[in-house]
Amino acid sequence: MRYGIAIAFDYENHPYETVRRVFTQVQASMLRHGFRQDGRVFTIELPAREACELARTAVGVVEAENGTEAYGYIKEFYGFDFSDPINLLLPPTEDIRVEELGEIDDLEVIRFHRS
Repeated sequence: MRYGIAIAFDYENHPYETVRRVFTQVQASMLRHGFRQDGRVFTIELPAREACELARTAVGVVEAENGTEAYGYIKEFYGFDFSDPINLLLPPTEDIRVEELGEIDDLEVIRFHRS
């Protein structure tokens, strides 16, 4: 099962450069711990409990290695099932259909032949 971890950092209440540095450290730690970054979400093929524990470990490593209170810069830290994500930039799937070329009225097919 693909499991996702979403981490939102608190840029509103902390200096941008500080939060960016902590984000970069957490990002590197998540990747080292086997997560893959899918846009703004880290994903991994693990059951929910194991994925969440591993994500907490990855953030904890940042705190231990860098003496940074990483959790103090995190606003939201969620885990969720990422097995069947829906890309909202695409039309709803119920609006997509497949038709055979012969079934489309007024379709003109032009075939090019290379010589």
